[in-house]
Amino acid sequence: MEASIAEWRIILPKQHTKLASVLDCLNGVVVDSKKVLIGDLILSLLDQLDEHLLLDYLLRHGEMEGLFTTLLSYIREHEPHKLDGLFKQVLECAYEEPSETAVITAIFNAIGSSYNLAALNEDQLLNVFQAILKSSGKMTNKAILEQMYLELLRRIHLFDQPEASLLSKVISDFLEHAKAVEHVEQINEMYMALAKKTSPKTLIKAAKPHMANHKLSTPILPKNCVFYQERGDGTVIIGIEVEKGQHDVIFGDIGQVVYEQVGYPKMLFWFSLRNGKANAHVAAVKDTIIKSDTQLFHFPYSNVYGSGQICWSTLNEHTIKEVRQLEILPSLFLGATKNTDLYRNSQVINLRDLLISLQHQPFDDMTLEPTNHTVGSIILKN
Repeated sequence: MEASIAEWRIILPKQHTKLASVLDCLNGVVVDSKKVLIGDLILSLLDQLDEHLLLDYLLRHGEMEGLFTTLLSYIREHEPHKLDGLFKQVLECAYEEPSETAVITAIFNAIGSSYNLAALNEDQLLNVFQAILKSSGKMTNKAILEQMYLELLRRIHLFDQPEASLLSKVISDFLEHAKAVEHVEQINEMYMALAKKTSPKTLIKAAKPHMANHKLSTPILPKNCVFYQERGDGTVIIGIEVEKGQHDVIFGDIGQVVYEQVGYPKMLFWFSLRNGKANAHVAAVKDTIIKSDTQLFHFPYSNVYGSGQICWSTLNEHTIKEVRQLEILPSLFLGATKNTDLYRNSQVINLRDLLISLQHQPFDDMTLEPTNHTVGSIILKN
């Protein structure tokens, strides 16, 4: 007697439908039948496949990236809680195989370029950074650690406004590490970097303990020097007074005339000296003793700008090696040939007539024109 043959037969209709017929047959005779969704039918068939056969089917065209992207999109939409486990498995595979470090790099680059870390809450963000820093503990490449540290410092602007307390802690940490630095040059570099943001008052306070035996003195000053000032850029400003008196005036570029003992007001010359070159100014004053609130008046004759700067083209030909050499410059200016250039009162009186009228006569200070500046304001301006 022949054995019975039991089998399933599947019929997929040609017409458009989502249903397939599944027939239960015994010895070729249909004993039962039912309709099932084609999708459910395919899933039941896939359950019969071994995993490696299923993967072979899915990857038969080598589209791993497309498959992974589809899988990731599905999990993110339907089962987001499983994303953590998925990433852990990917990272574990890459960790176990050193040659696959490119995988980890690609993952981190993708996260960094497409995800805004600011969207994380504070606890999540802290966990991320702690995990990264913990894993960096075994790094031996000092240059990489330095680069990471500097990048974090540059990102301090993520805060609305860096708080002084935070910056103070960072700087204190720097100083703690600086104790181990033995090279004076490196210490000086750190100090100069901080000094750019430090007030002059604080700098002086910090410097005082180191200046107990330091002597600060001016060089030998010119005769009649009334003020001396050194600036941070190396410029030195010196004021020299010339008493009220009478001086010969050599006048005219061609056919020079000498006006004898012309009356001059009391004058204040000030010179800005840097790298051996001087810039000269002059103004008239009335005060017997020059103070910071002493009023300045326009030079009453020629060859001086309204600002007080002397038109002296040959002055740059002189190299001033010592401050004391400035002493002779007022006399050189007063003895130099004058002309009508920059004379201010030509509408009131001709310069020649003025010089003639003041020969052997004291200068009348009542005729001076104020500049609306004081000695103190000129020093601060320069």
